[in-house]
Amino acid sequence: MVVAAATVMSACAAFSTKEASKPFHLRGDVDSRGAGFATALYQTVGVRMVPGNRLSWANNGAVFDVMVEELSRARSSMNIVIFIWRPGAASERLLSVITERARAGVACRVLVDPLGSAPFEKQVKPRLEAAGCRVHLFRPLPADENLARNHRKIIVVDGRVGITGGLAIQDEWLGEARNEKEWRDTNARVEGPVVAQLQQSFAENWQETTGELLPASDFPGLATPQPGLDGAGEGWAAFVGSTANPELTRAERLTQLMVRAARKRLWIAQAYFTPNEALTALLVERARAGVDVRVLAPGDKNDHPSITLVQRATYDTLRAAGVRIWEYQPSMMHAKTMLVDDRLVLVGSINYDPLSFNMLEEGSLVLQDDKAARQMEAFFLEDLKHAREMKAERAARD
Repeated sequence: MVVAAATVMSACAAFSTKEASKPFHLRGDVDSRGAGFATALYQTVGVRMVPGNRLSWANNGAVFDVMVEELSRARSSMNIVIFIWRPGAASERLLSVITERARAGVACRVLVDPLGSAPFEKQVKPRLEAAGCRVHLFRPLPADENLARNHRKIIVVDGRVGITGGLAIQDEWLGEARNEKEWRDTNARVEGPVVAQLQQSFAENWQETTGELLPASDFPGLATPQPGLDGAGEGWAAFVGSTANPELTRAERLTQLMVRAARKRLWIAQAYFTPNEALTALLVERARAGVDVRVLAPGDKNDHPSITLVQRATYDTLRAAGVRIWEYQPSMMHAKTMLVDDRLVLVGSINYDPLSFNMLEEGSLVLQDDKAARQMEAFFLEDLKHAREMKAERAARD
């Protein structure tokens, strides 16, 4: 096998094509509404928009209230995949309700990434297992010493309610983003047919770790027929999971699709705003086409200060095209959201950075809904009150 592989590699090295490899750059017009966007989404990432979903927001520390409330109602299953779960007050809140329901006979499955959750294996995992939960580390270390980690944040209860966003089970996510110990984040609670897509993302990670399928009862509405997308209804949603690939992932495809769909407005809140060359070109193109492009990113209060420096290196190019950029001041701004035009919203774990685009397991919820878009608009405008707009001369000095 080694000799054969070496022969193939040698043959490939000796052969070159006239056409050069190019970075992925989505082209053409994309509608931000109705069937036009749904068709573009399906052919880009292979996921269908489904109707009849109901979304509510759970920002900052409120997400723990929502998680506790939904987990306390669990009757058949609790499925959780999370990048960061660390001991503390936030962890204790969830442990209390999860262990109670597990002891009552509710199936409990937990996947945690060991790179993001170093103390979890010794301090949290035994308590969950003692209550009857099945708990695993995703791609345990050091056997898999690479950055192909699981950055998804998914909680699914009874296959009927899903929670996702930028959340982590760590005390920095408590509070109301009033100071640097309370991070700013945006999360969503959703119920309806799209929950099966969140469950599928959990299921593929569970399969990789255990080789097992989830029971059919974890997908209670999967076979329910859905009407055609007419572009007039509310609550159309899709959940897009992405898996590491050195060339191109669904995370990058989805991000470019959302940007390309903007015709009037593109408001971006991004924890790690370091767009690659193709995405930068798309943002410039949209701004020059008259789209109101705004970016809200962390300022000096960043858990990775070096990223702030890289982020600021993009400002001159973007501002020259008309993009407006703000830096959040009170605390780390950890949200990963987009608002496109008047009714298209994205919330989840995907960052504008090479890790999300190539190395990590990711997932984000896409929603077409007027009410959700108005609420996202209000969140963004409120955040700008606590942010500083970066002018060209200031960006260069900072």
